[in-house]
Amino acid sequence: MRFVLKALFALLLIGSASLALAQERILALSPHACEMLSAIGAGDEVVGVSQYCNYPASLKEKPVIANYSRLFSEAAIRLKPSMIITSNAGLNGLQDFNQAGVRIVLTHPQSLDDIFSDLLRLGALTGHAQQADLLVEHMRTSLQYTRSRIRKRQRVFFEVWSDPLMTEAGRSFITQVLAAAGGDNVFADQDVESMRVNVESVVRADPEIIIIPSQSGNIEDRRLFWQKWLPDVRVIVVNPDLISRPSPRVVAGITSLQKQLDAMISKAAQ
Repeated sequence: MRFVLKALFALLLIGSASLALAQERILALSPHACEMLSAIGAGDEVVGVSQYCNYPASLKEKPVIANYSRLFSEAAIRLKPSMIITSNAGLNGLQDFNQAGVRIVLTHPQSLDDIFSDLLRLGALTGHAQQADLLVEHMRTSLQYTRSRIRKRQRVFFEVWSDPLMTEAGRSFITQVLAAAGGDNVFADQDVESMRVNVESVVRADPEIIIIPSQSGNIEDRRLFWQKWLPDVRVIVVNPDLISRPSPRVVAGITSLQKQLDAMISKAAQ
């Protein structure tokens, strides 16, 4: 089996050399990388994706050659990639491609500025620098406008999961996204980015708004649950892909959340 893999890698090297003057053949191994490449006009160069790459819809037709724990080497080899973009440098199966001369690019944004930087870097690497520049300029302008529309900052709790009850805390990416929309995470002072909490600790933190991801089962049940513990609390439902995924769509997610938070201020005043 190992001999077969080595032979296939030898063929891969030959194939990669012939592709040097052509467009890239990219394996995009994280959902945000898929979105970034599509947003800068490099979506057609993606020949393989990971299990959870679900946007844009056109990428659903691409072969799935990885999950969060490993790269399916034989399937990936057949696609003759020239570049692999991943958020996990230690992904099982990745080292063999590195040794075979395939370019490995790491992208793991931890902040909004990291998203901008990675978009510009991917644009330069794939020959789509101009598209990336224009996209980042548009995102920065949109984000600045959204921040200017914040009427009042509000204390928020983000329910990642209901059983067990989980939240994002500290300086996590979601904490930063909430802040950009006008929400102050009630657990932002913790030293961890993700944590289990109990209902009593949330009640003590006294959020004005509770934010629930749209995939959290029966939303009305969650709304009633929290309003039983915090009668005056208001509940907002968000698309988690727009809030927790460090992709270009996060700006749209922040804008949508800011509008919902703003609407809650108006309701509270009535």
